[in-house]
Amino acid sequence: MSADRDSLFHEAAAPQASRELAELRTSRDYTPPFLIVRRRVIDDYYEGKMTIDATVVIRVGDVEETEAARGVGVVHALDLALRKALLKYFPFIEAVRVTETYMHGSGESTEAEVVSVKKFSDGHHAWTTLAKSVNTVEAGWSSLVDGYEWRIHSELQRTLRSSNNPRLSRR
Repeated sequence: MSADRDSLFHEAAAPQASRELAELRTSRDYTPPFLIVRRRVIDDYYEGKMTIDATVVIRVGDVEETEAARGVGVVHALDLALRKALLKYFPFIEAVRVTETYMHGSGESTEAEVVSVKKFSDGHHAWTTLAKSVNTVEAGWSSLVDGYEWRIHSELQRTLRSSNNPRLSRR
């Protein structure tokens, strides 16, 4: 990537879902639909192959939920564990999938800032998130969590609007 194109990439506006979440999170009355209590990843070499196990603990309201999963990479394992925990409270995310993911590092060392972009779809809507960090896993994890949080918040708002207005279609 050329230097000009590289700088344009990093100066581009954040995708809509990331912008909306950033705005929501600065609002005093915003309550996220779930909180990440902790996450843990074990990156291991077992029986001749790489094994990635992830455990995620979330809080929805006053309830904590713990789930674990094995994936082909760190963010994949975290995605599977997070989905398992979220599905118990938000079954509509069953259809949500990460349809495209990419990361880009900018800098001359292993401390370079990494940008993670995730594109999501639920078969009806598509949205994109972007997160930056000097930690590759953190950037990928943050863009993943943002995608689920944005979709859950959007669905909860849609449900609230339709329940407050009986003339709206429930399709």
